Amino acid sequence: MQITLTKDDFLNSTWRDITANTGENCHFSLSQAFNKEAETYAKCGEVAKSKIMQLLAQACSMMIDAKSINEPFRPIFQDFQENRRSSIPDDFTATDLAFFDIILENVDHLWLMARLADILWLCRKPKTPNHAIKAIDGYTAHPINPENWRGDIENCWERAGRLCLQIGDYVRLGNIEEQLFSAFKIDQIENLFMPLWLAQMLDRLGLGKAKYGDIAERLFSLAQGLQAKGNFEGARSYFELAGKKFKQNKNEPALLGCLILIAECFEQEAGQRVSGTLPSQIIANSFYEKAIQAYRRIPVKHRATHDVDNKLLNIQNKLRKTGEASLGEMGLVQTPCIDIKSIVEDSKSHVSGKPTLEIALMYFIGLYGGPSYDSLKQSAEESMKQNIFSSLFSSTHFSADGRIVARTPAISFVREDEKANQEVLARQIQQHFSIEMQLLVEGQILPALHQILMEHRVTHRFLEELCYHSPFVPPNRQKLTAAALWLGFEYDFANAVHLLCPQLEHMVRTQLKNSNAQTSNVDPNGIENENGLSTLLDLPEAHTVLGKDTSFEIRAVFTNPLGPNLRNEVAHGLLDDHAASSLGSIYAWWMVLRLIIRPLIGLSSAADSR
Repeated sequence: MQITLTKDDFLNSTWRDITANTGENCHFSLSQAFNKEAETYAKCGEVAKSKIMQLLAQACSMMIDAKSINEPFRPIFQDFQENRRSSIPDDFTATDLAFFDIILENVDHLWLMARLADILWLCRKPKTPNHAIKAIDGYTAHPINPENWRGDIENCWERAGRLCLQIGDYVRLGNIEEQLFSAFKIDQIENLFMPLWLAQMLDRLGLGKAKYGDIAERLFSLAQGLQAKGNFEGARSYFELAGKKFKQNKNEPALLGCLILIAECFEQEAGQRVSGTLPSQIIANSFYEKAIQAYRRIPVKHRATHDVDNKLLNIQNKLRKTGEASLGEMGLVQTPCIDIKSIVEDSKSHVSGKPTLEIALMYFIGLYGGPSYDSLKQSAEESMKQNIFSSLFSSTHFSADGRIVARTPAISFVREDEKANQEVLARQIQQHFSIEMQLLVEGQILPALHQILMEHRVTHRFLEELCYHSPFVPPNRQKLTAAALWLGFEYDFANAVHLLCPQLEHMVRTQLKNSNAQTSNVDPNGIENENGLSTLLDLPEAHTVLGKDTSFEIRAVFTNPLGPNLRNEVAHGLLDDHAASSLGSIYAWWMVLRLIIRPLIGLSSAADSR
């Protein structure tokens, strides 16, 4: 049913009582109050007034994204999984906007007036600059007060500044600059960060260009005070912006001073975390890492003057020590045990009683056809939906010797396809595959291997012939590959994996070269270098030649820092006696055996048919 709304309906409603009772709080408070009044009117059968209250509630419900010119309002609620959200400006019809326009002159409540005027400027066509001016005046009528600045008021002032820039109202923009700078100069006893917030807004709006030097000096002074009090995080924030202003003012010595002090703040906070009242080696390690990154921001030509190289060596030593100590702070999370007795017995039966070693090995590699990337992805996505808590926080991944080998961000709820969400999903997929790999090795591969060795004898010569006939093994690599496979049949997986890693990389490279893929790069000096396994797997031809599932499997086992990462661990000599014989090494050995034998099964079938 079409409902016609009039100015009289609005004026005769309780909108003024609502705004008076809500006070000068924020848009969200108004939205809640209007929603409640809409329900009251609906119960009384006053359809037009209920609709008016609903429209005002929707207008006030949106959050301000002051940095955006084209989409300054975002829904306060959004559920990507259910494809639901709260209101956005595009939801208002031309009739709704016309109604806002006719009531605007009667609205004197600052929050409501500015919001309606801004929506009209954003959505009504043709645009009317008076709407933008009314929004600017409403936004800047709020006093600059540290007690409530970080709420909607900060966004209101920034939105006002951007509207001034958009319509070219430099008089009002100059007034905004003057008020922000005057407030910036006030000493804040209760809120030490108010000057920083104001300076950040001036910076975002590109204001205060004639005052860069004054702004930088005040920020630097406040930063030093915070550093002296042990508030290192606050000091770094001030030093960062002070450095930017010094750079804009072409004061390079002062900029270098800021960069050095930022690094020192990280190092000092790390030291505080090592021996403070609440010591944490993990947190200290993170701050030492950031201190190194901060020192590296100092240009090379200035490092000798400030002894940066020696400072870096000192911090790297501290980083190593805290990394090793971090392992002791990590707790063990145990889950209920899984009974795999039936799986073990089935695996033994699967390979038992075969007349020849060739047939037994065909059944051996048939225990598992390899991972299905699509199935793992689907399983990971379902797990993320059911257990969202584990994805709410970023994570840091340590190696066995305390090095940070990977970081994963927290999940983002802004857009489903954001890079952060893809990284979280990749971590979940790797974790699911790691669990699958562990069950496979312990429940199937090792029991079946034991059964085969109980019934058959595996010789070097047999494995060399196997490699010779396999299309997956390149020419002149039969002996090396066979030696690696034979070590696995001797349960010497540590030495097997050291031989297999470079051979597998060469196998992949050869397969890609045979498909005319570019597997090398030429440096600036004209020297051609072969790409490593990670780079080879990134080539578009890798999916075509190896298949999506096999490409994922090789990456997950050999090059992913969240997995065994065997290729890189072997290449850099990082595997110790225990890690070299891990479940990952056993799976890698069996996987390569599977990749070698699988093409032979097709060849054997073709020969039999002939």
